[in-house]
Amino acid sequence: MRFYNYFLRSIRNVPVPTICAVHGPAMGAGAGLALACDLRVAVDKATCLGLHFSSLGIHSGMGASHYLPNIANNNYASVYEILLLGKTLNGKEAHELGLVHRLVHDEKACFEMAHELALDIATKQHPVAIRTMIKTLRLKQDEGLQSSLQNEAYAQALCYNRNDWGEGLLKKKKYPPPTFDDYHQK
Repeated sequence: MRFYNYFLRSIRNVPVPTICAVHGPAMGAGAGLALACDLRVAVDKATCLGLHFSSLGIHSGMGASHYLPNIANNNYASVYEILLLGKTLNGKEAHELGLVHRLVHDEKACFEMAHELALDIATKQHPVAIRTMIKTLRLKQDEGLQSSLQNEAYAQALCYNRNDWGEGLLKKKKYPPPTFDDYHQK
């Protein structure tokens, strides 16, 4: 729990906007990290965000169950589908859900766009206005984060305590769908 608090809080406590350039797969904790940032740029056709916790046999973590519904404009139908089916989204799909702010066509353009956004904010906007707006915007978005992190940690501990929790990870490499026998036999 301390790790998650430190990890996410260190990003959320930066007094300036955080910008994530998603130029390849951001899976699991990487997706949580991307969702914790204020702005996200992604490559349109590349694998972008992978929230496949459930297919691995564990509950989502890194604040994914908190940030995903907030960022996806409370589009719970999509959020449920992403988390419960363990979906991986490409940049275009993530953009359509509002999870990504800007789309580009390749990795180089992704870094350039993220850098351009950062320069625009740093050189053309008033620093006090930016810092106070970031603080205000994050207040609402982070409301309930601590509770979500605690729930995620508890649920993950339950999953890790099962003999079959790694079944999904093993099957990801070999392709047959996971069976989670430990659960189904009880």
